Amino acid sequence: MASLLRPLAFLSCALVLTSCGRDGDVEAQVADLEKKNQQTAEKAATAPSQPSQGGSSAPSIPNDERAEIVLLLPDTQIAFQQFQRDGLAMLVGRQTGYKVSTQDAGGDAARQAEQFRQAIAKKPAAIVISPLDPPALAALIVEANTAGIIVIGLDKRMARDGCASVVYTDFRLIGRLAAQSVLEALQRKAAEEARTDVTGRVVQLRGAETSFVSKEISEGFIEGLHAQPGVIVVHDAPAGWTTENATQRIAEAFRLQQSFDVIYAHNDAMALGAAKGAEAAGQRENIFIIGTDGLAGQKRGLDLVRQSDIDATVVQPALVDLALKIIVKMRADKAFKPQAVYEIQPVVATPKNVEQSLRTGTYKLPQLR
Repeated sequence: MASLLRPLAFLSCALVLTSCGRDGDVEAQVADLEKKNQQTAEKAATAPSQPSQGGSSAPSIPNDERAEIVLLLPDTQIAFQQFQRDGLAMLVGRQTGYKVSTQDAGGDAARQAEQFRQAIAKKPAAIVISPLDPPALAALIVEANTAGIIVIGLDKRMARDGCASVVYTDFRLIGRLAAQSVLEALQRKAAEEARTDVTGRVVQLRGAETSFVSKEISEGFIEGLHAQPGVIVVHDAPAGWTTENATQRIAEAFRLQQSFDVIYAHNDAMALGAAKGAEAAGQRENIFIIGTDGLAGQKRGLDLVRQSDIDATVVQPALVDLALKIIVKMRADKAFKPQAVYEIQPVVATPKNVEQSLRTGTYKLPQLR
């Protein structure tokens, strides 16, 4: 079945990325950091080793008096959480008087709770947490508050748990924006084919069966597709957030469904895997592929859109950038009281606006007053 979806990716998705100057340009800054780290590693590998000084003792290392920020993440095997970790490390490195450490729960809620306890014992300036099981952390948040530790949550479910502030993105909105982009592409296709009815067969690739994030994104996506009854999801499968799994899931989808018009993946790694699967089936040019995250860096979301490996991505804000700003301002200005909740809006990146996003940033951060 001939399809006009891929050429229309350049014209669809009316949402334009919001420029935010340097405040929200974490994607480009992390990409720069990765390049510098690679250059540093290459220099270290080729540098001559220094001769040891016989009989001399190693110099003593003074205590690091910088204020510590502890970042607690669910699973840094997921690309977006790697990005949050690297992004916060980069931003803290540019902030005088601070250092950062990260703990990875590996998807285990009990482990994350224990990591929270250990973080409190270290008496850091602040704890930033993306929770696996928010109710299980409520008492620990109170304990941290009692110890004078600033706690910033990265999930709207923590809004009533006593955090100094919660910074979040609505995952359902991410799904709805993806659905809007899909419907626009299918509407264009119908118009080009002189049809009044908008139809389409959609495949969805979720991250994991038990993932709260995937559940919310999926519900928002399905809700958004309901605006056009002729657009239906014909295949829905978890792909474990990885490129390899996504390629396998798409091969299975082709065996079961024969053909479809759209693939929506809950991260860009899976979207790339879906594109590879569609290419292997000889169907890439007929399928509109949209991912999620919109990270900068080689073979990440924004680069995949720029190179036409995928057709669009929903940019998920990093959140850690605003969390750091709140922490620094709270410690510098005792009169400052942050809002209980800050919602950062996701945006859609397409070939039409991806170059601008790489130059000027994507989402916009609020001013702290």
